[in-house]
Amino acid sequence: MRRRDCLFTLGSASLAAGFLPRQASAQTFPERPVSLVNGYPAGGSTEVSARLVSDGMMRRLGGSRVIVENRPGASGTVAAEWVRRQPADGYTLLLSESSSFAIWPSMHQNGTKYAPLTDFDWIGTVCTAPMVLIVSPDFPAKTVAEAVEVLRSPRSEKLDYGTSGAGSIPHIACEMLRHAIGSGNASRHVPYRGGAASVLAVSKGEVGWAVASLGSAAGLIQGGLVRPLAVTSPKRFPTIPDVPTFVEAGLPTMELDIYYLVQAPAGLPPAILKMLNEACAATLADQTARERFVTAGMAAWEGPNTPDSTRAIVERELKRFKEIGERTGIQIMG
Repeated sequence: MRRRDCLFTLGSASLAAGFLPRQASAQTFPERPVSLVNGYPAGGSTEVSARLVSDGMMRRLGGSRVIVENRPGASGTVAAEWVRRQPADGYTLLLSESSSFAIWPSMHQNGTKYAPLTDFDWIGTVCTAPMVLIVSPDFPAKTVAEAVEVLRSPRSEKLDYGTSGAGSIPHIACEMLRHAIGSGNASRHVPYRGGAASVLAVSKGEVGWAVASLGSAAGLIQGGLVRPLAVTSPKRFPTIPDVPTFVEAGLPTMELDIYYLVQAPAGLPPAILKMLNEACAATLADQTARERFVTAGMAAWEGPNTPDSTRAIVERELKRFKEIGERTGIQIMG
């Protein structure tokens, strides 16, 4: 063989070998457990949805474990920033909700260190969840109209409200409600470590009211320890059919569902992105899984579920919360 031919053959072999690792990883993925990161405290709706989707994805990824890893902090943005820095190999995913992928990037005074549309690949849409306006057992209102009158009244400790944290979507929802009814500065914000803690605070009378995810509030609602007045979903939720929507109560600007999405560091091999999306979508097509979501206060996603459709949700919600901030003057500080 001539030297030129020999060099060409060796060069071609080297070039082909350079593609082998990625091809092999896509063909054999997953070879080890996949981490699904939750950026919120244990016991909240995000962790519940993460565990529901991880169970289904595990069955559809050849039995490989999908482990939920809690990394709470700053309304999910700590986890998002950490996931952004991980290898784009499909082994580190993030179950995010509206606060981290839309609210903080568009409403925080300093934005976020990550750009949702360029720093992540969007794998699939998991579910939506309504929020619910709840009041303490001795709160002097049994309807939204009565609550509005109370919230407009002079300052008292019963007007203080609790949330799952500064800059969380329940916090924004509470501020939107105050803006919608013109309650002024009467209410004081009391942040807690997670939705479950804020709901418990309402039940104990530490604060008078909250807007919390239904998943966080469902248990205490069923136990009669907090009183639900309205839900933020477009229609009434099946587990609390007697609770009206905010639209029915005359406050249409309070229609506001939480979105839960799966994302990964940008640059996933296309075959792995496709595999993860199919596992996520197949999980949500399972009737048993869908029923478990409803029981947990969430609605499994029924619309188109591709990486492109999920990215479109992110684009839309970023635009929406930017507009809300501009219209209401609400801004996340600190």
